[in-house]
Amino acid sequence: MYVQLSELKTNPAKYFDLAKTFDVIVTRHGQRLGRVVCEEKAANAERANAFDELMALVKETPSEPDAAAYDPVKEERLCERGLLK
Repeated sequence: MYVQLSELKTNPAKYFDLAKTFDVIVTRHGQRLGRVVCEEKAANAERANAFDELMALVKETPSEPDAAAYDPVKEERLCERGLLK
């Protein structure tokens, strides 16, 4: 649904209520300015995107620790000081 900015300004509650069922595209002089979307739908989309990015990162990360992340000498010193069990 398209709505002019001036109409949105005069009756914002109407268009925010309409946004619960479908996106409302705001225009000015025939050009798109923005979009009013349902917060629940937007939050679900953001959550899905974050999950997809996390899964891509997990697939790309090597499963074996590399030498830079694990130092047996450092681990031994931390165990001696009682900082690592």
